[in-house]
Amino acid sequence: MNENDRLREQIHELQGSLLAMECFVNSLAQALSEDARVVVRACYQSESAAFRAALMSSTAPESTVGAFERDVQRALGVLGEPEDASAR
Repeated sequence: MNENDRLREQIHELQGSLLAMECFVNSLAQALSEDARVVVRACYQSESAAFRAALMSSTAPESTVGAFERDVQRALGVLGEPEDASAR
């Protein structure tokens, strides 16, 4: 197996691992109560904003930044929009 084949295989393994972790995290998020989701969503937005700032001042490839933004939006979708407190 040449170096390119070995690297390709490692990338495919990492993709599979990331997909499995995403399924796990999604299931945890879906099991949260509405009150817990509000807290997790706020914390996640704060953390992702900090990482976004770090990414923008780094030499990370555009594909990394794009994947980060895509997956942040997907995770926020799983957490759902917070309910309007006045609607309760």
